[in-house]
Amino acid sequence: MQEETRYQMAKRVSWNTMIGNILLTAVKAGVGVVSRSSALIADALHSGSDIATTVVVLYSMRIATLPPDSEHPYGHGRAESIGAKVLSVILVLVGLSMGTSSIRQLWGGTYAIPGRLALWAILLSIVVKEAMYRYTVAVGRKINSTALIADALHHRSDAFSSVAALLGVIAARLGYPIFDPLAAAVVAVFIVKMGIDVFRSSLDELMDAQVHGNLLEEVQQHATGIAGVEHVDDVRIRRYGPQYVIDLKVSVDRQLTVKEGHEIAAQVKGTLRDTLPSVGDVLVHVNPYPDQNDLRGAGNPLE
Repeated sequence: MQEETRYQMAKRVSWNTMIGNILLTAVKAGVGVVSRSSALIADALHSGSDIATTVVVLYSMRIATLPPDSEHPYGHGRAESIGAKVLSVILVLVGLSMGTSSIRQLWGGTYAIPGRLALWAILLSIVVKEAMYRYTVAVGRKINSTALIADALHHRSDAFSSVAALLGVIAARLGYPIFDPLAAAVVAVFIVKMGIDVFRSSLDELMDAQVHGNLLEEVQQHATGIAGVEHVDDVRIRRYGPQYVIDLKVSVDRQLTVKEGHEIAAQVKGTLRDTLPSVGDVLVHVNPYPDQNDLRGAGNPLE
């Protein structure tokens, strides 16, 4: 999938959810003030933070579409993971701010019983935010976007926090007003945890963590099936934006010429790129087979 196509799909999703969040934030904030619900106001702030994070996602994906240049020969794909990191920091800061406010209210003992309208506003929030999550995560997985999936998780955390707010408002209306600010504190914990999870996920990509699972097995199988490849010595896969970069070491007959070894390496690279759409680039290093260690039964070829 071309970068511009990916960006246009992400842009459409981001603008739709941003408009929804603006309306939802206004509704929850207005009802929260009128109903005197701390939990609903905190939930409104959470939805408001979604607007800022969506802007971050759009900007980072716009940068990611830029072609390679002299300063960035590998392209700008990691802008998405950087955007996810910025998003995680915003989440943590919003959560800590909301948590501090809730603790102050609990400490001061200033409780209020929310109005019935707060219940309907929260129910609306739960339905809308869950729909946003499903919509955003589906597109995020389709275009393999770290930033968009992180934004989808933000929508899901908002839905969960709305459930906590709902329980707090119900308990407050049943005669336990302390549960309203308690629910706001729970919402804050949800937000901080989500921020930390997003940070950890994006950290792996920036640290070039090895990719495991089906992709690793598929690379090994396809490379082994190439005529002339005697052994696959080493496979290293790292994520770079929406694509994966593979560093591969294979052994070929030591009697082959340099040109023949190069042709086998080119065939390995072409096969992997043609059969695995998520693979962006492949670097193939050729080792002689068998070498002295193999002749002595020592195992893999020397590198």
